[in-house]
Amino acid sequence: MKKQQRKTLSNRVLPQCIAVAAVLIVIDVLLVLLMREENQAVTLLCMAAADVLAAVWWIHCMRTAADEPLDELCDALDRYQSGEAVGLDRQLLDREDGIGVLARAVGQLSEEDDERLDEACREAAAQAESRARRSLAEEISQSALPQVLPDIPSRANFEVAGQVERGMGKDCQFYDYFFIDPGLLCVVIGQIPGGSIAEALFMVIAQTTIRSRLRQGRSLEETMADVNAQLYDLGNQFCLNALVATLSTSDGRFTYVNAGQQLPLLMRNEDRYEWLESPVYAPLGMNENVSYRSQELRLKQGDRIFLHTAGLASLPDRDGAAYGAQQLRADLNTSRSQNMESEQLLHFISDSALVFCSDSSANGGFAMLTLLFCKGDKELAHCDVPAQPEYAGEVTEFLKKQFSDNGIDRRHYAREAVVVDEIFALCCRKAEKGSHVMVECGVAPDAQMVNIRVTAVLGGVDPMETETAGTEENAVSFIRDNAEYITFKPGEERDTITIVSFLS
Repeated sequence: MKKQQRKTLSNRVLPQCIAVAAVLIVIDVLLVLLMREENQAVTLLCMAAADVLAAVWWIHCMRTAADEPLDELCDALDRYQSGEAVGLDRQLLDREDGIGVLARAVGQLSEEDDERLDEACREAAAQAESRARRSLAEEISQSALPQVLPDIPSRANFEVAGQVERGMGKDCQFYDYFFIDPGLLCVVIGQIPGGSIAEALFMVIAQTTIRSRLRQGRSLEETMADVNAQLYDLGNQFCLNALVATLSTSDGRFTYVNAGQQLPLLMRNEDRYEWLESPVYAPLGMNENVSYRSQELRLKQGDRIFLHTAGLASLPDRDGAAYGAQQLRADLNTSRSQNMESEQLLHFISDSALVFCSDSSANGGFAMLTLLFCKGDKELAHCDVPAQPEYAGEVTEFLKKQFSDNGIDRRHYAREAVVVDEIFALCCRKAEKGSHVMVECGVAPDAQMVNIRVTAVLGGVDPMETETAGTEENAVSFIRDNAEYITFKPGEERDTITIVSFLS
């Protein structure tokens, strides 16, 4: 309201003051005219009394005009705050004076407060509902994670572990592993864009369908086609990016189909991790008819597969570079020298990725799975122990079993065992503190030649090239006299000594 339109108390006080002053002047003038000289004192007294009465009357009028409406406004505000009234009295709001202006201003502020309160209540309710839905979606996703595998003989042939990082819950992701039969393991890793209850339920349906089809004896290609058709029939607003694989625990045959998932990484027996370049087909449920083809490779003892979802690969750093572009493979290769268990490896990669990511809000969640093939065979086996002399007995027992499995005579075993024992002792003296030594033993199919490979963190120094006289010099001489071929190859992280001996 503009200033000139307001009828405030000060606007009404001035006319009233002028009116009262005019009345007093008129009364005083009349009294002066009527005043006689002998009654001058009485006349002055009357004038004073008339002035006082006029002033009292004016003050009373002012209180009636100002204080009483203010009292009414205060009472109305008290009733409104206590909930006795839904708003201010209409009589106060309709007043044209300053009280009315004040009442309307208070009413407007009150309405604005009510609107803000209503908005805050709506936001709180929406946030509570969102938290409840997210919590329920997480519970559904948690229920999709696998149980402990049964303890059957083939369980000793592999090591499997998975991990889910929920992040901001923007996506649903899971990993799974289960036995199709006692000799065939299935591993699955998947991610669905979106983190609501609908996506979580879609994920559980897909997982259950994959399990059901494989356990019915369907091939991997047939299973993927069946699951794709069923999910498409549910509605193509959702799709599952998944990699489904099977492992034959007896011979290490690893067969997989990649439906929209990230490329796996493979580490060959302590070698560096490399990407498995293979076809990537359409995600499950996206298209009605998709022809899936499986890929197969043969895992040997010590080979490890690393699977992950797009949420891990896409984590950005400050410059926007994705974690999966270079850093993921570098961190996996760094982990090789630390001799981590599967769970430790996953925690290491998760921590490294979260440190790499500069913006936590960009983490929509991701899943990881690692599979290590542990089963040895007659042609190749290895033993990995700490670089400490007290573990020499474990290396000796490993060689004894390997020679026995391949039908090697005891007299040949004794000589090779001493050679390996001396090399192991040399490596323990030169190896980095806290590192491991891995001894591999390969026997030719005709059992006429043995290939020993010793890998350790030696800093590029050949322990066979020693200038120390005495025990080490004698050990080197013994090794050279009883081996036909010895080489030393320095590596980026580990160094390798290879010894070839003919058995006669």
